[in-house]
Amino acid sequence: MDEQACAATRRAAPPDQPFRLEEATIADLHAAIRTGRTTVAAVVRHYLDRVRAFNGPASLLVTADGAPVAETEGAVRGGVKLRFPTATLKAATLLPDLDRYRGPPLEYGRMEPTASDPSVKQQFGMIVGKPDAGQVNALGTLNIRGERSVTCKGDFDRHPALGPLPPGAPPVCEHFRHLPDALERAAELDTRFGRNPDLEEMPMYGVVFSFKDPFDTKDMRSTGGGDAAYDIDFPARDHVLVEQLRNKGAIIFAKAVNTEYNGRAGDPGGRHRPDRVLPSTLGYQRSSWAGNPANPYDTTRSASLGSSSGSALSVSTNLVMASLGEETRASCRGPSNHNAVALILPHKAMIGFDGGAIGADIYCDRTGIHARTLGDCARILDALKDPDRGYYDPRDPFSTVPRS
Repeated sequence: MDEQACAATRRAAPPDQPFRLEEATIADLHAAIRTGRTTVAAVVRHYLDRVRAFNGPASLLVTADGAPVAETEGAVRGGVKLRFPTATLKAATLLPDLDRYRGPPLEYGRMEPTASDPSVKQQFGMIVGKPDAGQVNALGTLNIRGERSVTCKGDFDRHPALGPLPPGAPPVCEHFRHLPDALERAAELDTRFGRNPDLEEMPMYGVVFSFKDPFDTKDMRSTGGGDAAYDIDFPARDHVLVEQLRNKGAIIFAKAVNTEYNGRAGDPGGRHRPDRVLPSTLGYQRSSWAGNPANPYDTTRSASLGSSSGSALSVSTNLVMASLGEETRASCRGPSNHNAVALILPHKAMIGFDGGAIGADIYCDRTGIHARTLGDCARILDALKDPDRGYYDPRDPFSTVPRS
């Protein structure tokens, strides 16, 4: 059955049939909204419930003695503070010939305060996947008021209707707090359009998206997965593709975990040499702010050898409906393969990346579209086209490349 026939079958579903969000396509969602079986706000709340249940640390520290560590709280995600495992793995269990090792000291696992927010801790050093973790750590930042930025954290992101900001709030927070979060945007859409959104004008209506962290999002922390004491951790405006999706009804929901700055751990060169060794079997996918994602089929394994791991992982585990990733070498293809989701990866001259994003290689970086089906990827590709400019991005010179 082709995509049109499938969509027609879905639209013909009885209006009293319950809507199941898991595994739903864009056509399923729109049919459910139009028949009153769900609302955009209900969809966002449901994804938030799944985030609270399944989006958490899935790694154990590797320590010299395997002794437990103190219970530690991390960043707030979905209104709940992360809790890290207290159990650790003895290094000699992972490395049975460790007693014969004569190289530089190993960098054992430990909990440390982050540079972004010293009140928030993260796993540093050597880690290993936790068996049957029940969580995957796909999303690093949620677009929820009070937790979507460190610069404007907690009461510094107070809704304007609740009065002035408390003393000490950075001046930029007065602007930032006027941006609705994902729940507020969903409520706005429901109030304005109800069951009858114009799907020609808004083909992404109610579709919940995550984005690889390097994509600029004006209402969420955008640091490329990095951990530093940023003066301001959100950009002045959206990436052009984020803007297209937002204008066409999408819910800008979360930033996905990715390899910090799209790069890989290793020797950066120069006269300083690393004096410690950090072995890893988990692949190049780790963020010092957001942590390490896990494979949904076996949480002791890597989510992929590719920096867009969290993008594909968040789709695969039904934490979002779709995601935009970025590929320099194989950073979208690897995650889509390892997480069993569909991918359309256009040439960088078709849809841009560099106009409003933290890149790794301007000559290679390109945007990939992760979704449950190729049909949905194609719908998203169509929606990313500006009505007037097409796929041209004035900030991205590669989108000016002539093509037949």
